Amino acid sequence: MKSIETQGKTADQAIEIGLYKLGVTRDDVKIEILEQAGLFNKARVRLTIGTSSEEESNVKQLVDKLISLMGLEVETFVEEREKDFYVNVTGEDSAIFIGKHGESIEQFQTVINYIYNKDKSRDDAKHITIDSNKYAERRTETLTNLAKRTAGKVIREHKDFNFEAMKSYERRIIHSALANNDKVITESYGNEPNRCVVVKLKANISRQKNEGQIEDYFEDDSIKVTITDEALDRRDDN
Repeated sequence: MKSIETQGKTADQAIEIGLYKLGVTRDDVKIEILEQAGLFNKARVRLTIGTSSEEESNVKQLVDKLISLMGLEVETFVEEREKDFYVNVTGEDSAIFIGKHGESIEQFQTVINYIYNKDKSRDDAKHITIDSNKYAERRTETLTNLAKRTAGKVIREHKDFNFEAMKSYERRIIHSALANNDKVITESYGNEPNRCVVVKLKANISRQKNEGQIEDYFEDDSIKVTITDEALDRRDDN
């Protein structure tokens, strides 16, 4: 599928330049605004030849309707992927859409997924990832790097590390970043909104178990499971 990125003084100008280069009309392409024009930068867009699928159109209509109720001036782009839909929201009100510490965009994602999937079976349900100016991508990269640095500290100092309270999607990023680390494990503890992640050295867990400082089993959501490195690695937030 052919696509190009173009720049212009405005997003509309960048789009028109892209359409001219491709020799097509707006009806023939999917348009993603990558960056709005600013004081020191031009607007940047990506044009991809091909029309949206029916489900992409349905998701976009739902997203646009909810955003219109918020009274925000933004543009939306929807892409259907293998495992989810990716929605990127850009425009002059994108900072308001993201909210402080990403609270608004997270709440919007929760609502949009509930509405879209509420009448679907488990097999038909599909997650919708909401992003804005690559905020989610940047946040994932930041937390992944933080998790890896923290693991290194735990290994060097032989001391557990407790993160401050995190949102569920942030905790999942930490768990995922260290899932394949053969020297540390991650666990979540506490109750929302104060639920946290702790990074522990696997050697300390094994030693404590051998010394009888921890029992062979623990209760988690009324399910009894054996404490093993593999089980701890797979723990997830619900």
